[in-house]
Formats: sequence, structure tokens, C-alpha cells
Amino acid sequence: MAENLTPESVKRTFYYHADANPIGGTIDRPFSGFVPSHASVSLPLVGGFIKKQRKGRKWKDIISYTSESTHVSGSKQDEPEGGPWTTQVSATIEDLNILEIVTADKVVAQLSVSHPHNGGSPTISLVGSQFVNLRVSGVKIDPIIKYDLFADHDGSAETDPAKRYPTHPWPRQEKFLAKVKEQYRNIRESFAERSKGEEIPDWFKPHFHRFDSAQGLDDRDYILCSLVDGIPNVPENFPGTVCGHGIRIPGFGKVFLGEVIVHQGTYTVSMIRAQLGSPVGGALSAAVARSNGTHEP
Repeated sequence: MAENLTPESVKRTFYYHADANPIGGTIDRPFSGFVPSHASVSLPLVGGFIKKQRKGRKWKDIISYTSESTHVSGSKQDEPEGGPWTTQVSATIEDLNILEIVTADKVVAQLSVSHPHNGGSPTISLVGSQFVNLRVSGVKIDPIIKYDLFADHDGSAETDPAKRYPTHPWPRQEKFLAKVKEQYRNIRESFAERSKGEEIPDWFKPHFHRFDSAQGLDDRDYILCSLVDGIPNVPENFPGTVCGHGIRIPGFGKVFLGEVIVHQGTYTVSMIRAQLGSPVGGALSAAVARSNGTHEP
């Protein structure tokens, strides 16, 4: 007679999934081409450790950097017994220069995701993600980094570490959603104050379109927000427009900093995403880390 198996009697298997990308993109004007990403890595399904580093390069006078590096790792914590499956993802680019407009000594995306042994949603940390000497049009930019974006959830008050995990998926975590809503409210208020009452510009509205739609956040399978909680002390003569974590520079395009995407158990942080306008057209990203993973049963 076949043995009746239950989830408790079957050894759990975790399927890892993580990738890191330090640089990449496409150019469609004045020529067509792909910005190569030689140091991108993907974690094996069974976990492990991969690290890659390459010296930098200059690509068609559009983008240059001196170093790109990535690492991904996945392992099971056995102490205490029944510890989590933890995935670490990091992407770093040094001496970044995009068309002499966006420059930085270093940009780092760092993501840690720990799935509980008994199932459920993971804890998430973005600590280590950073911009070092970020400048736009030569102006020093000091983004406010919101490292506690995922710190509070419906299990964070538990005293037992084994139970200190979310009991609901992140797109339905009310404390997390409250922070996203507060971020949007602050963006609206700060932009209105700087622009003397103007509404958020059209080029930024798609980032928080759900807040302005009838649907709102009722369909919570996809959340887009930012690790950057604001860019203070922008000088009045700054040659562009700052709105929240977005910057628009005439003749260059738009830059979005520290974007965070939560979608069906996948967590992504993109430290720089540039939408290039005239005379160079295309899209670039720098320092992107992503992870999900799942276990059975």
C-alpha cells in the first residue's frame, strides 16, 4: 500500500531564481545598437555562488565605466533548525558616465530575500544599495534612501525569529502600501511647493498611475515605487526638472532612480533607468538586481 504523504512528511525543495545586471540597454537614434552587459549573471536553480567582474569600457561615446561587477548566491540556513532560504544579489558599476550628463563614482544595487522554511512570503532588504557622488549635469545629487521600505509587515512584531515573516504577499501588505502611498503624497506636495502649485508632470505620472485611477490599488499584484524617497537641496538654477525620484533634462531625456518593482513574488531594484531623448534616443539601465524563488511543497 502506498504511503500517504503530507506536506509535513515531505522534504521541502527550494527553487532559486536571481539575476544581476550592471549595465545594458538599447540605442535607436542616431544608430541602432545594443549596449552590451558582459558581467550579467544568473543563479543556478539549486543555489550556489557566482561572481563576475570585468574592466570597463567606452561604448560609442554614449556610455563609459571603469568596472562592472555582479554576484548572486543562494543557500539554506540550517541554524537554527528550519532556517530560511536566502538569496543575495548585487550589481555594481564604477565611474559611470552617460553622455557627460549622468555621472557617478559608484552605483550599487543590493537585494537580500529570505524565504521562510515553512512557506509564505519572504523578508526583503535593500541595505547596501547606494549612489556614490552621483551628479546630473555636473550638479551633485544626494537622494534620500528609504532603506526601511520593507521593514514593516504583518509579522514583523513577532518575538520568535522563526515567525517573523509576512503572512500575506507583499502587494497586500498594508504597512508597505501605506509607505508607497505616503511616498506619492510627498512627491505631489514637494513638487507643488517647488513649482508654485503645479501638478506632477505628465512624464512622471505613469509611475503612480494607480493612485490616480478608479482602480487604485485594489488589484494588488503589481507595485511600482522607489528606494529613493526624495532629492533635496536641488539648486534653483538646476538645468532640468526634478519630480520625486525622476529627473528630466532637456536634450538628454529622463532618469529614474532606485525604482522598486514587486510583482507576483518577484522583487526588483533598478538604481538607474534612463530614457534618452534627442539627439540620442534609447533606454539604459545601470545596477539592477532581481530575485524571487519558490519551494515545494
